[in-house]
Amino acid sequence: MQQRRIQGLIATAALSLVLGGPGQAQGLTAEVFAGTAWSVPTTLRVEQPGQATLKFRARYRTRPWVGSPYYAYRLGYRQWSAELVHHKLYLQNPPPEIEHFEVSHGYNLALVSRAFPASGNPGVFRVGLGLVIGHPEGRIRGKTINPVKSLLGGGYHISGICLQAAVGPPLGIAEHWFFRPEAKLTAAWARMPLAGGGSVTVPNIAVHTLFGFGYRRQR
Repeated sequence: MQQRRIQGLIATAALSLVLGGPGQAQGLTAEVFAGTAWSVPTTLRVEQPGQATLKFRARYRTRPWVGSPYYAYRLGYRQWSAELVHHKLYLQNPPPEIEHFEVSHGYNLALVSRAFPASGNPGVFRVGLGLVIGHPEGRIRGKTINPVKSLLGGGYHISGICLQAAVGPPLGIAEHWFFRPEAKLTAAWARMPLAGGGSVTVPNIAVHTLFGFGYRRQR
């Protein structure tokens, strides 16, 4: 049921990207963000060879300044942008079989988004679709679950799909420079391989708050 809801949200966002009116955002932009996120409890599923499947309602924390920090960066041209959100998940209610579990290097959201103006202000609203690039870590049933070799290297895997809806006005501070406070809702579904075989399915719905600094070069 949860997976079907996420797929429905993704389909709605896809229609918005295709059918939305022409954006008004102009020029080339580059932005970097810091921030944090709050994740909704979702069903975590762990499958390992020869073991019973673990399935429970998982609660997570973001811990934005622990280890690799939470961050995001975005490059845009006119109404389109490419973005990476370094999202992080630390499991807070593990069952006895799980000694430790986190996706902190991370639960990366690689997105392509379209911006929409509001009251003549470019790029205030945006919707996007993309991929989850995951890196699970921890110990389950006494065994380390990472790293797993991958084409991306470093134990990173293209793990699933994601979408976002975001709002945040650019606040000009100089001719080409601006700040941007931003709030976003993300929904994702991801399945990540485990060392020794098996997989972990980690859907995520989260609210993010970010504050960024950007540069705009006009046409």
